[in-house]
Amino acid sequence: MADSVTGVGGRPLTSVKSEQPKGDVARLRSDDNEPAVKGERPDTDRVELSTAAQTELDKAGFDAEKIERIKQALSDGNYPIDARRIAEGFSDIEKLL
Repeated sequence: MADSVTGVGGRPLTSVKSEQPKGDVARLRSDDNEPAVKGERPDTDRVELSTAAQTELDKAGFDAEKIERIKQALSDGNYPIDARRIAEGFSDIEKLL
């Protein structure tokens, strides 16, 4: 079936072939920089944030109690929804497009 707008189309892709040969060493590496054997998984994962990312994360004001109150109000059906304010927000977004 062709796309009605562009006229481009055809049969859907039925299979995907990996470009990596099957016997290759996996790209995962452990802390000692030894290649992992395919199928092996590291014992732990580790993520390190840059200094800038950590600073921004520390500055972000996160009020877990407020979020829980909003979740509870939503589930109880008591959260006020201002349709006009939502529409104005969409209007502002459309102006950016």
